[in-house]
Amino acid sequence: MTTIERIKSIFPMAVHRSEEASSDVRWYQAQDGTVFGLPKLELTERERQLLEWFATPLLTRLDPRQAKWQDRLLTDAYRFDRPFRLMSLVLHYQDPEALEQFLDVLADFMPEAEIVLMTRSHVEIIETDQFVELTEFEDVLRAIASDCYVEAHVVYSARPLGDLAPLYHQHQALLPLAKLSTKAYPASQLLYHYLLQRHETFDVRPRLTAPVVASLDKTTIDLLEALFANSLNVSHTAKALFMHRNTLNYRLDRLYEATGYDARQFYDAGLLQLIVTLHKSE
Repeated sequence: MTTIERIKSIFPMAVHRSEEASSDVRWYQAQDGTVFGLPKLELTERERQLLEWFATPLLTRLDPRQAKWQDRLLTDAYRFDRPFRLMSLVLHYQDPEALEQFLDVLADFMPEAEIVLMTRSHVEIIETDQFVELTEFEDVLRAIASDCYVEAHVVYSARPLGDLAPLYHQHQALLPLAKLSTKAYPASQLLYHYLLQRHETFDVRPRLTAPVVASLDKTTIDLLEALFANSLNVSHTAKALFMHRNTLNYRLDRLYEATGYDARQFYDAGLLQLIVTLHKSE
């Protein structure tokens, strides 16, 4: 059963974001990123309290630029044709004014980035072409935690190009695994653990691994398994496959563009190896 099906079993009047809805709908985001709406006037106080356990109201009164990027994150219509990085943050704080201070610090530190406030506890940061250093970003998180009393749990992914929304939805599923508030976690590292530990969420697994599985024809699997067998050494792998080294790098580059994972990098290679194993066992 998918998240929206579970929600509709509790709230039959719920609508998914992809469905047509009236203007009298209040929008919410579930913990896995699923966006759904409920009629504003039909919720009792008890139902509102129940909603707070698993969903957060989306902010809809945004300036046009924020609204544009929120829509790009939630729908499948936007694609980057150049390098980009998405950072997803879940915030914990007590003082409402702390959020404004947090956003001001981020804006000063990352003036070129798009900082999108999705809910009062959820921020997305979109960078293109040039990215801030992760160590400096983590230093800022520590300073914010100390000075503004805001803890931010972060998942990030960098891509050479690709669709924005699938990456956003993947991050929402992985954010609960980002335990430390002073560390930015690569999504590939968390997805590896998610696939191993979250066996009960089989409805989510195909959505998270779809870009990779779609690229796993026999030739690609053979190439990856040869790379794994040769400890990610491209020269040794090319020799084992009777292939020129440049040809192998070209194919790995194309796989990176299609999936977002670079098989020559340790964390990405580990994740790809796990997905290949799961795919072959199904």
